[in-house]
Amino acid sequence: MARASLLFVLLLPLTAGAGIKVAGVEFVPKDLIFAAVEPKSRATAEGPLPAECKWDFVSETRIGKQEDGQGCVRYFYKTTVALSQSCPAPHEKPRHVTSDRITSQGPFCPDRAGKVQPPNVESRALSSGTNAEGKHQEIVVQPDGTRITLIWDHASVIAAIGYPDGSGDTLKLP
Repeated sequence: MARASLLFVLLLPLTAGAGIKVAGVEFVPKDLIFAAVEPKSRATAEGPLPAECKWDFVSETRIGKQEDGQGCVRYFYKTTVALSQSCPAPHEKPRHVTSDRITSQGPFCPDRAGKVQPPNVESRALSSGTNAEGKHQEIVVQPDGTRITLIWDHASVIAAIGYPDGSGDTLKLP
């Protein structure tokens, strides 16, 4: 199974901006424009690391939409999660790691009143506390359903990400 997956990845075009097509239709339309980030869709955190360094966390979701000829709308969500490390000179160089995904929801068609369901734009915190290892743990959900578990202590920070498409990623510093 792993060999087949690897082969599939190697056969995809490696050009920037190449996208997957299903039934001849691109998943992310070429003319799609993502709106500026809604402040309600942004989650942030920060904390200390060894050697007078610090970490910063930011997650945000931008929304684009595509209408069809019948007034139905498909929403596209671009969620980006980033961890950054900064240290005073002459310590380590700044580090920055990111992960992002574009997912879609819909189509949403006009109801009897002619209104289309608006996209979800708010991030929300699900929980805050300490895990069994004594590390701080926060869980945040982005507007598209991306679930981020942020775990940190005085030595490291980890962002475990579960995207709504079933994929995931992990960002870690240092």
